Amino acid sequence: MINKQSSWQDLPLRIISAFIIIPVAFVCIIWGGWYYIGMIAVISFIMALEWEMLFKVNHKNFTGILFLFWTLIAYCAALKGMWFQAIIILLGFSFIFGPQLWLGSSIIGLAGLSLLWLRFMTGFQAGMIIWIISVVIASDSCAYLVGKLLGGPKLIPSISPGKTWSGAIGGLIGAGLIGALLIGYFNHGVIQAYGIGAVLGMVIGIVAQIGDLLESKLKRVLGVKDSGKIIPGHGGVLDRCDALLAVSIFVAFLCLILPSNIYSVEWNGGLATSKYLIINSIPNVPLYIFR
Repeated sequence: MINKQSSWQDLPLRIISAFIIIPVAFVCIIWGGWYYIGMIAVISFIMALEWEMLFKVNHKNFTGILFLFWTLIAYCAALKGMWFQAIIILLGFSFIFGPQLWLGSSIIGLAGLSLLWLRFMTGFQAGMIIWIISVVIASDSCAYLVGKLLGGPKLIPSISPGKTWSGAIGGLIGAGLIGALLIGYFNHGVIQAYGIGAVLGMVIGIVAQIGDLLESKLKRVLGVKDSGKIIPGHGGVLDRCDALLAVSIFVAFLCLILPSNIYSVEWNGGLATSKYLIINSIPNVPLYIFR
């Protein structure tokens, strides 16, 4: 009984943190423009700082400071319409920081670019981001609750001792349900939309759990429990966004290879080639999206 109570002790902090973070994030997503860009920039900066702390890199010298702003430099290029050049900045030039920081720059930066691109350059824009985040939250929350309630065999105890098979399955079911409901809603209740949404949701749920496990493996190798302590009940921003990092990159890839509709069902994806981004100067000129 003591262990059972102990396993739920972080739940109140998780709920309080969620009630604060989620509304702010959704307002920035819906308002878009510089609100959304600013949110992505701040989150990326904090994750870069946590990444340096994980690898015990001095963030007060020139290299450490430059790394903190490296993803933001790439975002500026992307917001000027230079998306390919932004990727080169992250995957190519960031080798100057060494392999450990290059990995952080690649993961954090590509995820940030993906979230910017998905919000401004695809389908339903804000709806796309809300769909992704809702599926990730459903996967994480259902995995946590079902795992705590049912317990059972561990998923991969050598990487994450707390994760169970029951939790993993619960997370996939939750992701599939939310994916189905949102895609069904976006398509005005068309029956086949629920099936396609469920499949896409469960695929994203799998990617989310893989992202979570990969970060758990990294922390285990480095001998740390959390990437930081900024979010009560969750740890660091990297701990909270590990699944989203993997999912955002994966969904951006799906948008490149899949059409914007599957069997006449809109899923928010697909490359909106008729849209382009113009920012004449940063940060004084507002963001314009033209169809």
